[in-house]
Amino acid sequence: MFKKYLLLVLCASLLFECGKKLPVSMITATSMESGLPFDILDGKNWRPEKGAKFVKLHFYPDETFQLSKIEVESCNGEFSEPITAYINFDEYSQDLEKGSTAVVKFDTPRNTRSVTFNFHKNPDVCIQKISFYDEKGSKLKWKGPKVVDASVTASETAKPNLSYDVMNLFDSRYEYAWASDKKGKGVALDFSFKEKQKITSIKIWNGYQRSDRHCQTNGRLKTATLTGDGGYSEKIEVQDVLGPQTIALPKPFEGKNLKLTVDSIYEGKDYKGLVISEIRFSDGEEWLLPNPMEQVHKIAKHNFFQFTAAGVTNVLNWSFVGSEFYGSIPTAAPSTEQPQAGETPPSPSSEEAAANQETAQPELLSSNWTLRLRSDGSLFFEGNTSSAETDGPGKINKTFFALGNYEIKEAKPDGLKLRIFGLVRKMSAREYNEEYYGGDCNGCGRDCNRSDDPENGEKIFQETIRIRKSGDKIYVQNENPGKTFEFSTLELIQE
Repeated sequence: MFKKYLLLVLCASLLFECGKKLPVSMITATSMESGLPFDILDGKNWRPEKGAKFVKLHFYPDETFQLSKIEVESCNGEFSEPITAYINFDEYSQDLEKGSTAVVKFDTPRNTRSVTFNFHKNPDVCIQKISFYDEKGSKLKWKGPKVVDASVTASETAKPNLSYDVMNLFDSRYEYAWASDKKGKGVALDFSFKEKQKITSIKIWNGYQRSDRHCQTNGRLKTATLTGDGGYSEKIEVQDVLGPQTIALPKPFEGKNLKLTVDSIYEGKDYKGLVISEIRFSDGEEWLLPNPMEQVHKIAKHNFFQFTAAGVTNVLNWSFVGSEFYGSIPTAAPSTEQPQAGETPPSPSSEEAAANQETAQPELLSSNWTLRLRSDGSLFFEGNTSSAETDGPGKINKTFFALGNYEIKEAKPDGLKLRIFGLVRKMSAREYNEEYYGGDCNGCGRDCNRSDDPENGEKIFQETIRIRKSGDKIYVQNENPGKTFEFSTLELIQE
């Protein structure tokens, strides 16, 4: 009888281990249409926006794990282009074999904090399932958050609202966050759940976690008071660290309405107010995620509408490559929107064109650039330039890559005016063998900071560019040539 009991206990233990699921509270993509990428964990087909290319899918487990193999199954035929998997952003990358199931095996299991997939030029991506295997070759099981209906409001939000909206707290993207306007103490966040919830702890990604520089520049939450239904009132304290931190509530909250009021902040070096990148709630068994899809679609719809109004079509969710351009920019292609009566679409004056040419042309030997603007409001911008030395026969080579966001300042029939902002890394060398750094890591979050920066070239930037489309080409004008990016005007074509 004792042996039978022992056998039952052993079997139950094995079943528990076999059925153990690793938690993952953050999965995101640069383009979403069918739903949140968490659908992949539930065996549901997931799709980005139709026609989107160079889609990035980011997978952030709550715990580090050993990874020996990845399988990505398509629900739309075979992948026509390779898929690249990046482990911990740039520590290691490898292409997956093409086919209806793309596979990659690692010679040595990788200690994995995050996995990013770049689907490159694969059109109309549809993912049926993604499987990860541990060091023993066993398929890992995952447990995503419970997506719940809730409305969330903030007492104040920094501008532009689309970049700092309070629903950015739930989009699984480090580069989008909620930010107060200028205040710290007294700012409040109101969470109104459709169904009654039990909350035992809160997970917070404190500050602006795009990079350590962004985090230090902006304020972070230090202490807050939680109030809610039934007279609930408790205080919490948040650490000033990068990465997620879980805060157990002194007393569990039960109800539909919960408010977080800021009592104090860690002050930023440059900006007043505070920033929080992500928040999750726990009921003691699983993480709760207020559904951000309405905000995701709102951002994409807004950006597509503005680009279309400016005649800059078939640009979002594509990749454009090219080099420095000299001369007058061609007239913009005809737009569905007509200028108002008496309004003539402006074009660069001869003085502007001459000034641009004079700024960019001297000593420049070569210039190669890549620009990716995505419907979610993010961007990747990379450039390599080579110039002759002014005091010798050698060459000065520079490379830049920027990760950031854009805000549409103007959308007129002749083109767009964008404010672009984020993190830029600059590198230079007297002799430089051009190579692609793979820096397109929007969404990689703090893993960006794991890469070496020997020249201390990472900087926070904010610039203004203008974009005009003519035929199948786009022209990008830099309003401050040489300040951050070494170009005046670029002529780019789809990659």
